[in-house]
Amino acid sequence: MTNLTSTIFSTTTTPELGTILIAILVAVVLGIAISATYMLTHDKEFHSKSHALTLVMLPPIISMIVALIIPIVGNNLASAFSIAGVFTIIRFRSVPTDPRDVAYVTLALAAGLSCGLGYIYIGMIFVAIMALLLFILRLVNFAQPNKKIMLLKITVPEDLNFEGAFDEILEKYTITANLQKVKTADFGSLFELSYKVTLRDTETRKAFIDELRTINGNLNIMLTQKDYEIA
Repeated sequence: MTNLTSTIFSTTTTPELGTILIAILVAVVLGIAISATYMLTHDKEFHSKSHALTLVMLPPIISMIVALIIPIVGNNLASAFSIAGVFTIIRFRSVPTDPRDVAYVTLALAAGLSCGLGYIYIGMIFVAIMALLLFILRLVNFAQPNKKIMLLKITVPEDLNFEGAFDEILEKYTITANLQKVKTADFGSLFELSYKVTLRDTETRKAFIDELRTINGNLNIMLTQKDYEIA
């Protein structure tokens, strides 16, 4: 197997059936490893069953396509375009909800490509390194946002002078509170105030919201940890 790339996957001969089977089986194993990594690194969150199955199927499919393309087109520029064409056939019917899903799909494609080209050992090492890296990043909570930094949206009636109306409450429950945007709602009969706040204590969120409701007339208040731009 050490000479897979230069001999068995020669660009002048068709790969033997046994060799293709080895590449496909290794690709299946790598797909299962990638899918398992995906599920284990999402253990406390929702993960898609269909996405997990897709990660298992992608490496052997790509491996098979590449193993058949290379002997036909040869080791030249056409080969590069043919391999690029393999990636263009992958289409998402919907936008992935998590950017990490795209990374896992790309990892599965790379594993399948390495097996299809005969670089089986390199593919195995690469998947092992990436899986270990993902587990470490998960373990140390890399890039975990500060849970005390939150987005606060307060809806107020148009007849309420909101300038300074919430300052006392914000000072009581937050370390910092910055008004990011003010916009009208419900055809101008309401205003929506968007704040970026840093809470003093996450356990006081209910009391915080209850005091805000006494001023805004019990209209909608949203306090979220979700990391996104204020729309």
